[in-house]
Amino acid sequence: MTNGASDRHALVTGATGFVGGHLVRRLLRDGWTVRLLVRSPSALPEEIYQQCEVVHGDLACMDALVAAVSGVAVIFHCAANVNTWDRWDAYCEANIAGVRNLLYAIVQSNPRLFRLVHVSTVDVYGFHESPCNELSDASGGEFGYGRSKLFGEDLVRQWGKEHSMPFTIVRPCNVIGPGSQFIQRIGQSLQSGVMLKINHGSANAGLLYVDNLIDYMIWAASANNALGQCYNVRDLGDTTWAEFLLAFRRAINGRGVVINLPFDMAMLVARCVEWGCRMARFRGEPFLHPLFVCIFGRTCGHDASKIRVDSGFSSAVGFDAALRRSAQWFIERPAEE
Repeated sequence: MTNGASDRHALVTGATGFVGGHLVRRLLRDGWTVRLLVRSPSALPEEIYQQCEVVHGDLACMDALVAAVSGVAVIFHCAANVNTWDRWDAYCEANIAGVRNLLYAIVQSNPRLFRLVHVSTVDVYGFHESPCNELSDASGGEFGYGRSKLFGEDLVRQWGKEHSMPFTIVRPCNVIGPGSQFIQRIGQSLQSGVMLKINHGSANAGLLYVDNLIDYMIWAASANNALGQCYNVRDLGDTTWAEFLLAFRRAINGRGVVINLPFDMAMLVARCVEWGCRMARFRGEPFLHPLFVCIFGRTCGHDASKIRVDSGFSSAVGFDAALRRSAQWFIERPAEE
């Protein structure tokens, strides 16, 4: 890795989020010099704030973006609107316009960037009954998150080609671990609420422990064979939702009710709930909507053999340890979370 600045000098966007926060801690432990672009510096844990250079701003602020990208060797772009329920314009603002602004800032002030690691999602494939690989058609699907992330990917490829910008795209599956909103929501349902299981939980959950994702992201930041590539990322093993929900419910001593519905029936109910909420101009997220049904009723276990072959390694943290750490965090987290 060669760059005008330190080879281990990185910018991380989205550091106040789940993946970004774990990434920053790993980089600091590994001796990187870390700069952060954050909208709310006060949201950073004190130990991170003290060890990093913090640029106050977001993906809509060009002055902040130019300052943030200047001189770093690697940019890990983790910031995104990852809400499961939001307006299309809100997804566009973060996942399309924000990406375009970041790319423009790189071209303007860091043409010698060594690598941009862009975090996307397997939602760009839509939701299918069979797993997809990187050669499968990516349409973005019917939901705003997946469609906006696909547009963001297309921008990275376009600007990468037009401006000789080195990049790698990673498409994580369902990321779990301490701090995961995914774990929190499922845990709350299994602890004392109602959890929906689709088709008896037979679909592949496509689980990915956060530390395993970060292993691959750091590898992608320097590996020559990762240049210009796009990778699905998930853990080894084919854990179904039924297996995960049963194991997680036991681990947290949950007393919630698990209800099973066939996919078609669940989707019909979800579309009716969604229609009713939109007609009533309900501002919150419905308890059930079609994206949830697709996540739990269609495969999330997409083929991640390409990144395992190219990197030469696979999941350092196995399912049992990932489940135990996730459950321990859920049990011990502050009540207000």
